[in-house]
Amino acid sequence: MSASETTPADATPTRPDEQDFDRAIAEFSKAIELKPDAVDAVYGRALAYQYKQAFPAAIADYDRVIALDPGHADALFKRSIVHRQLGAFEKATADFDRAVQLLWRQRLLPSTKEP
Repeated sequence: MSASETTPADATPTRPDEQDFDRAIAEFSKAIELKPDAVDAVYGRALAYQYKQAFPAAIADYDRVIALDPGHADALFKRSIVHRQLGAFEKATADFDRAVQLLWRQRLLPSTKEP
């Protein structure tokens, strides 16, 4: 029997469950323990918290990412979404505007670093 015979054509990937987010948070936390200034690990954990709807923890990690890397437009944008979900519309708007400004500057003034 082929894979196409056992899997319906309209099958969609399942949404990660709570355990997947908990496992991701645990793994990112281990990485952060080893290297507290690992921006990618803190950002990854913030995303996991956000998807788990642990919004205060997500905000705290996004705050930390932005403190470590003030030009992290993705963290600003994601934090704006969490602020909006919490009803903090002024904070959401401020973060969104700042993210757009950073992205606009990055587009106008591309990095001179070589790949």
